[in-house]
Amino acid sequence: MSSTSSGDPSTTTLPSAPARIVREQSAWLARRTDYREPALPGVKVESQASLQQRCFPDFPEPLGVRVKGAYDPRDSIIYLDVDLDLDDRVDQSYLLHELVHHFQVHHARRQGQDDAGIRPRGRLEGEAYRLQLRWLEEAGVADPLAALGIDEKTLQIIERSQR
Repeated sequence: MSSTSSGDPSTTTLPSAPARIVREQSAWLARRTDYREPALPGVKVESQASLQQRCFPDFPEPLGVRVKGAYDPRDSIIYLDVDLDLDDRVDQSYLLHELVHHFQVHHARRQGQDDAGIRPRGRLEGEAYRLQLRWLEEAGVADPLAALGIDEKTLQIIERSQR
């Protein structure tokens, strides 16, 4: 994936081709949820070390997990792992997952709530995974759970988490 610099050497802005993917995924989400489609977020790529620091600032590096993406609601920017291949449906699904969070935040703001709204984070994360799985299934991925490396029980635990 080619990119252009955005000032921070660990962060780059995506070229225009992924903007088409974001538009398509945003329209897909608007058709399949009760959320109104917000303005599109920015999308940038970051190194794995930067993503891990963004998501887990209090943990020493390197972590035993690979972070595929993160959403920053303050700036309406989705950050993706620089190694994602946006020609790959599974990798595209991580962009969709973060786009779900963008929709959730804008829905909560329209309702006069803070960025997380009144729902627990686990339910928000669970909803993002469920929509990601549905998108993968509709894209023809044979076993979306296996493609994401998650199982139904783990997903249910995430959905019930209060954090």
